[in-house]
Amino acid sequence: MSNEPQKRATIFDIANALGISHTTVSRALNNSPKVKISTRKKILQTAHKLNYVPNQNARGLNQGRTYTIGLFFTDLQNGTSALFLTSIILNIRSQLPENYFLSINSISSTDELGVFDGVIVVSQSKKDQIFIDKLISENIPVVVLNRHIKNRNIYNYWLDNYEASRKITLHALNSGSRNVGIIQGKSDYNSTHERSQGYLDALSFWTNKYPHRPLYRHLPLKGDYSSEGGYLAMKTLLQDLDNLPDYVFIENDDMAIGALKAINEASNLAKRIRISGFDDTKMAAFSIPALTTIHSPIAEMTTLGVATLNRLLNKGSSTNTPLNKRFECPIIFRETLPKK
Repeated sequence: MSNEPQKRATIFDIANALGISHTTVSRALNNSPKVKISTRKKILQTAHKLNYVPNQNARGLNQGRTYTIGLFFTDLQNGTSALFLTSIILNIRSQLPENYFLSINSISSTDELGVFDGVIVVSQSKKDQIFIDKLISENIPVVVLNRHIKNRNIYNYWLDNYEASRKITLHALNSGSRNVGIIQGKSDYNSTHERSQGYLDALSFWTNKYPHRPLYRHLPLKGDYSSEGGYLAMKTLLQDLDNLPDYVFIENDDMAIGALKAINEASNLAKRIRISGFDDTKMAAFSIPALTTIHSPIAEMTTLGVATLNRLLNKGSSTNTPLNKRFECPIIFRETLPKK
């Protein structure tokens, strides 16, 4: 006989048992007049049969609501790493009260917002502001992650793409790199502009500080945040064997893995090409060679985002909750760009 505690039934178990929506179950358990008396009776009977015990924290937080949180990305199909999406989704889902349902959406493909108790927007483009303004106008609690929104009275937590990119590029230059290139992400994403600007400002700083130390800059190449894009961009850089880069700043790990494949396939390189990625995805530590990258503190950012949304939904005090917060992105040194 197992001594393991029995898993507590949820509203989803009740909904599955009756073949109805979890929203109807949640409304019935909260005595909503929208549910017929006969339906409510069946739901209560099933809840008793399944030994359903309500999560008091969730009930206090969500009474009279739909138990649905909307998680919106700029785009689910193009320019967003699958590993980035997975990391965000798993982190947010693990922190929601168990009675909540997480609805994952693309900003470009939604019309109905009234079904959401609150919304978390993982914003990657300025174009998202129209959608965010719509949420605010409809008084839907919202927290915006990933992109810095300037001069907006809204809860907003973002990654410092710029400073991390500047620091890692300066490290490569200080380590002896003098022939450099960059593989950029999707052109209309804020992260691309911030990471590219950090790289460019590091080069300008170096040139101004050491005007007598020649520095060759390859033209920027587009990789659109995909492994295939990184592979093709690096193949282009490798075509001129007489002018190979000795360092390439690559704006995410997916593209960097593709670039490593192109480098590993080349058997006639006269010098070692050092590269770095961005995001610190799980595969970065297992690439050959292991990828030096910049860690994106997604878990910390999403933890604060969910906690803030919970407070907004509960209409509780948010005195200790920052309205805005910038998360620093540390460098994780591995084999493709040594620390020393």
